[in-house]
Amino acid sequence: MGEINLVNATTDVDRARIPEKETEMSRRYLRAIEKWVPIALSCFEDWPARPNCGHFYGGTHWFGIETAAQLNALAALSTSVEFDERATGLSITDLKDIAIKAIRYLCFTHDTGPEDCVRPNGGLGRPDTWSSKWGERGKGFFNESQCGPTIVNMTTAALMLRPDVDDETWEMLAGICLDYLERFGGMTPRTGVYADTQMEENAWTAHGLAASYLFLSQHEKTADWEENAKRWMFSVCATPQDRFDFGDVVAESTASYLTGKTFTTLPDYMAENHGMVHPGYTASGVASVGTLGLLYGMQGRVVPPHAYWNRQKVYNRIKLLSDGTGAPMPTQGMDRLYLGERRNDGDGYSAGAIHAVAYLLLKDPHAGYFERVALELREKTQEGNKGRLVDPEIISKCHELEDPMEIKESEFISGIARPYLLHRMMGEEAPEPSSEEEVASNLKGVNVFPHSGFIHHRHRRGQTALSWRNCVTALPFTREGVHTIGPSKKSMLADLRVKGQPDSHHVHKLTVNQKNDGFAALLSIDRAQKSVRQRVLFVSLPDGRSVCSERLTALRECTVERVEQGLLEIINENFPLLGGNCDGTRILYHQRDEEEFAGFPSTDPNDDVVFDLEHPEWLNVDNQMGLIFQGTGKTRYLNRHYFPPHEFRGLADDLTLSLREEAFDCNLGDRVAELTSLICPEQDHEETPRSRLIVAGATEDTVCLIVDGYLCAGNFSSERRMCSFEASFNGAIPIYGGTARVGKHSAEYVYPLDSGEAMYVSEVMSIVTDGNVAVDAIAGGGTYLTNEEDREVHLVVDRDGTEQVLVLAAKSVDKVQI
Repeated sequence: MGEINLVNATTDVDRARIPEKETEMSRRYLRAIEKWVPIALSCFEDWPARPNCGHFYGGTHWFGIETAAQLNALAALSTSVEFDERATGLSITDLKDIAIKAIRYLCFTHDTGPEDCVRPNGGLGRPDTWSSKWGERGKGFFNESQCGPTIVNMTTAALMLRPDVDDETWEMLAGICLDYLERFGGMTPRTGVYADTQMEENAWTAHGLAASYLFLSQHEKTADWEENAKRWMFSVCATPQDRFDFGDVVAESTASYLTGKTFTTLPDYMAENHGMVHPGYTASGVASVGTLGLLYGMQGRVVPPHAYWNRQKVYNRIKLLSDGTGAPMPTQGMDRLYLGERRNDGDGYSAGAIHAVAYLLLKDPHAGYFERVALELREKTQEGNKGRLVDPEIISKCHELEDPMEIKESEFISGIARPYLLHRMMGEEAPEPSSEEEVASNLKGVNVFPHSGFIHHRHRRGQTALSWRNCVTALPFTREGVHTIGPSKKSMLADLRVKGQPDSHHVHKLTVNQKNDGFAALLSIDRAQKSVRQRVLFVSLPDGRSVCSERLTALRECTVERVEQGLLEIINENFPLLGGNCDGTRILYHQRDEEEFAGFPSTDPNDDVVFDLEHPEWLNVDNQMGLIFQGTGKTRYLNRHYFPPHEFRGLADDLTLSLREEAFDCNLGDRVAELTSLICPEQDHEETPRSRLIVAGATEDTVCLIVDGYLCAGNFSSERRMCSFEASFNGAIPIYGGTARVGKHSAEYVYPLDSGEAMYVSEVMSIVTDGNVAVDAIAGGGTYLTNEEDREVHLVVDRDGTEQVLVLAAKSVDKVQI
């Protein structure tokens, strides 16, 4: 087609179909964008290579997103009848002019633009993209297709600005759309589930295809492009079980047909990327329906049903994992930015924006609750940072996995602009948001993710997760989640280095005992080329506390260079307007004193503060987390200020409960390290030293831990056993469901455990006795007390605070009703 015909092939929609009326929620997002505008303008420059062009943040970030995100936000502002020129320092006319300059800059510097139009030789961010074009021609599917979101930003902005967009710019934009369609318009969706999902890649390709064919909606190939785009939309959240679903998605197209052999989502509706089950990349499946909702809604069209396939099922996982900040818990650790407002989960969606999509397009009331939680947090942090979306100190001194934070911040405005537009377009149709109480009640409980390889417990004090695939880790969260604990992939369980033996993990034994309100898991893994066996009993109790016993044993002669156990990353950021948890300091309470550690970023490694303790019995972190433990190594609190390039994820200190940092030799059967711990989320520091943690006497291949209210046990042997556990007590002796022999100051608990079985039982009563008594506590029945002495035995039985005094005749049996 000739150039004039390409222009004629563009959409005949004369303006973006966005209602003028602001809603209560859209107005809040509008104010946030207005506060951001002066920051964005301070990073805007004219580009002299062509008339009427300009860019943001140096104009050289990946795929043009630094400029595309800003121009789209400005275009969104331009559609508001409530736009406040005083707040932005910019007239509506100037606002539109800058947005159009930015569109033109991206048009000229795209692969389809004149050869001499390349991006500047310098700027913010990495130098990889300096003096280059975007569009990524010749760099392969991953890079080339990833330009789809930039095209979304440009085409939707052009539609919002249409009366003011000149013909030259409109024509260049049409050329970019045609170029994308020529590359991917006939390509079939990609498949990939493990290690690196195709979920996000298929999503951004679907967005690029939809944006391009909708812009060229009068082109002769539009019908073919549309059908292929729908296939990509569907494939974003395709699971293996969909291959066997023969129901229609649309007439004459079954789920089985659309799936084919393309899978992007694990059967338990999670996605993994970068070698871990990753909530950010899982969220890209939900984000995709939001982007498609904007694209189709602005053209006055209905989103195809393909775009909704499995989205609710995926979102059900996201909301289940979401903490009190709205950020989903990274159960296998997080390799990107920790805080939800800094995440970029597909097309620039923050964690809060993901909930907005689910609320407005999936009509999920719980999503409405989480969106409001996240938005309130965003409003307060932005106000505290004087309009910026990240603390200026972090921006100037930190570098995340890929990019400096000074350029990374440019992406975050999309997490505000997209829900702003969605609320304008769909807010009137949204359901009433759930209350905090409804969310807590409906989401509480235990869920196993067998394909992802983790178990998750949502309880009244937060969340607890144990992972055995990809990353062997246990993560305890308070209700405030990532505002308290950083989700390191090395959390709680051992990280070790064995000389000459690269790390590996092979699951030797795994048993998960799932209950409605807790779980017990037994895990045996061979690590470091099968040179060390890692043995873990992990229990998440109904009240939110967790108990962990971890032992490392040498399987052959080896030299262990370093062992860390019980790592918790302690978030130590300052959000002045939030109050409470994040005030820029953390207090570490211990049995001798308390220490205060300030949180701030630095470019000097010498600013880090190391505080060591030799075998403390307990610690409490800022009244947020109580820890009672026994370990072979010393305890270290690293008050971290310096984050090496590519390693910043959040301002977080490192607390390691047991550290052996000097190399030592081991023979077959030697104990390498051991840590037993009780983890108490949201515990006041005065309560921590009163908490009970007893390691009961057991055989080498069994373990028993006793804490207030519960007994936890596991059998690591290869056969069923009648396990006996002995413990000494000062004061009343706890009795649990099962069999026990009780003396004045000790008890023996007996339980039959299958090979690999893990369990916990709750306390039914306590006993003070002056003689030996056998106890049989029958669940749902009574407790039988047998006097084993040849004399009277006196007992005081305490059940839920009610005491009963008993006298047992010699060799007699009595029944106490539970």
